[in-house]
Amino acid sequence: MSANDNQQPSTILIVEDEVLIRACLADFLQDKGFKVLEAGTADDAVEIIEKADSAVDLVFSDVMMPGKLNGFGLAQWVHAIHPDLPIILTSGHAKSVAESIRRCGTAAMPKPYDLEHVAEEIRKLV
Repeated sequence: MSANDNQQPSTILIVEDEVLIRACLADFLQDKGFKVLEAGTADDAVEIIEKADSAVDLVFSDVMMPGKLNGFGLAQWVHAIHPDLPIILTSGHAKSVAESIRRCGTAAMPKPYDLEHVAEEIRKLV
């Protein structure tokens, strides 16, 4: 990402319950120039979006997570409250959840994913 002096970096909210996956992706995206917020559950993500000091520019969320909301529930909430906020849903069960992801109207990324590809897709959407 090439940010000039007048442009703030895009803020990406990573929602992933697997700590190592979340940390690895967060570090990578920060190295690419993004500002990164992290949540371990969709419920935490809702709270972060509601209380964020700056706007979240994109949500990158796993589908299967513990809590009241999974990735699909988070996507539905985001579409209802922040309809212009792009979402990428990711899953290790991409084939079995592909239709559900399409119905959510979000971008999809199967696990395991290539970090460079993730950064490219994020750049396209923000």
